[in-house]
Amino acid sequence: MTKWLVIQRDFGQLGNRLHTHANALAWCIENEVNLINLSFKKYAPFFSSRKGRSVEIFLARKSKLANLLRYECLWGILGIVSRSDKWLNRLTKMMIREKKDCEFLSEPELNQSLKSENKAKAVLVRAWDLRCPDSLKKQKERVREILIPNEKAKGTAHEIISQLRERFDCVVGVHARRGDYKEYLEGIHFHAWDSYRDWIIQTKKLMERERKGRVGFLLCSDDNPDRSKFNDLPVSFGNSNSVMSDLHSLSSCDYNIGPPSSFGTWLSWYGNVPRLCLQKELEIHSLEQFMVSKTC
Repeated sequence: MTKWLVIQRDFGQLGNRLHTHANALAWCIENEVNLINLSFKKYAPFFSSRKGRSVEIFLARKSKLANLLRYECLWGILGIVSRSDKWLNRLTKMMIREKKDCEFLSEPELNQSLKSENKAKAVLVRAWDLRCPDSLKKQKERVREILIPNEKAKGTAHEIISQLRERFDCVVGVHARRGDYKEYLEGIHFHAWDSYRDWIIQTKKLMERERKGRVGFLLCSDDNPDRSKFNDLPVSFGNSNSVMSDLHSLSSCDYNIGPPSSFGTWLSWYGNVPRLCLQKELEIHSLEQFMVSKTC
């Protein structure tokens, strides 16, 4: 019997949605379950379609429903039903797993939903923080193959990185998230441009000590960098008009520094990029501080 995992939780931005989708996708691949992620549809155009199908859908098995998903009206209906407790209570063949935004849905919980003895054909997940480390480890390459950036983002990122590779032997990405971080957690991860300058100088000295050759930096931010702070440093700037080209560019660097974020975790996991999470008053002094994210 064909089973479906349906996700509906509009939480956060691209990094959060990628976290949800990649974990759900890995689990569905591993367990041969079809997937509809209603909350990833707005971000799906950032990625290359597969066999004419957008990436918010994954089909492990053939299904008549899959053919109907080409109609936008069905997406509208699914969106309404998935948000309505009234309608969901009438659906006897759908199991619901719901978590608060501060809670996570574990892989064992999803596994239990699949093995349930009831006749549910679909599991509706109303949660954003899915954690399926076992499936993600096994299916990493499949997930990476499916979530390939679209041609425009790939082309822009390739051009940026190629130009940097002509000038530098080692390229370090800098993810300077500021925007909403000024208020988030009372600004604990909001850093001044002077701090980023200091961290870049420290990283440059470290890489040179480690004989990485000519060291350059690619700084990408959701804010407008004060470029005068970096005039005397080998710093280039990302494409502020395209979050996807920034993400793919950073995932193509040799190392990365930036505050804790799902965006940073993704670029490290997807690109196998050793990353260092920045904290206030942090001193950068060793390559052992950099680690590739094992999950996303």
